[in-house]
Amino acid sequence: MKPRLIVEVRWGPMNGRKVLIDAGASLHVGRTELSDFVVPHDKRLSGRHFSLAWDGGRATLRDLGSREGTLLDGERITSGEVEHASWIRAGETDFSVYIEDKVRAPEDEDPEEDERLGDDEQALKAEGRAEEARRRDAARAALRRLRDEAEREPLFAILDAARSDRILELLRQSIEPYQSLYEGIQGEPLATVAPTMTGPFRSDSVLLERLLMEGWGRRWGIFMTSREPFREVRRHFRRFLMVETEETGEPLYFRFYDPWVLTTFWSVSTPRQASHILAPLGALLAEGEGGRPLRMHVGEDGGSVLSPW
Repeated sequence: MKPRLIVEVRWGPMNGRKVLIDAGASLHVGRTELSDFVVPHDKRLSGRHFSLAWDGGRATLRDLGSREGTLLDGERITSGEVEHASWIRAGETDFSVYIEDKVRAPEDEDPEEDERLGDDEQALKAEGRAEEARRRDAARAALRRLRDEAEREPLFAILDAARSDRILELLRQSIEPYQSLYEGIQGEPLATVAPTMTGPFRSDSVLLERLLMEGWGRRWGIFMTSREPFREVRRHFRRFLMVETEETGEPLYFRFYDPWVLTTFWSVSTPRQASHILAPLGALLAEGEGGRPLRMHVGEDGGSVLSPW
């Protein structure tokens, strides 16, 4: 199956909206219903402003005689080839273009290079490879469980973009929507290091597999199920970005999207606190020590419970 082309709005009221172009298809973008993808709030866009054609290996941008022109990576064009991670400006709207699942994880190191290392260095390399093999085994087990969860109920994740540049790279080249938990002018500069929500995942999601196989055991984020829509789950978790200390009322950032922070908090939380977090959720899931999958729930006695999942 050939990859799709992903067109994402990067600024304005439709920020984060994604449109997919199948191989062999094209997309017309503009302000009116004459276009396939309509951006109605941008009065500087023409009715049909530009088109993108995708043949499965090559993307071509064409300006459709717009009033104000189209910029590709900062250059005004009438037509041109679009590369992975290029950006387009039309009117007052910026778009980014990505090829689905384009940039894969780095390949493992070549074992032949180890022959030039000393005995101690080779031993350290071997230990690192064994640890990575254990991490990946735990990731595969967690992936099977999360796929089962996604079959039963919509599955979401909140990821800590500050953990790795790879997180946003994966989100941008995947079909699932994503959005920072931060908002407004103050939140925009922090987008590259912000807690970021994505989903819902299908059980066969490529992004879900990439997140687990690359990030499980590395504290990339947490997972949850909910029958509420994306915007409501995001709104719910935004309430917990800041908390106050009991003694002084001092506001503090609460990094609940860090699995270690969340599971530590859960082990000492009150029934009221646990129930408040779980209110719209079916399940709250995270990695524990050694990559062990943990489920957070409220027990029959009303207390918060961490159990293997």
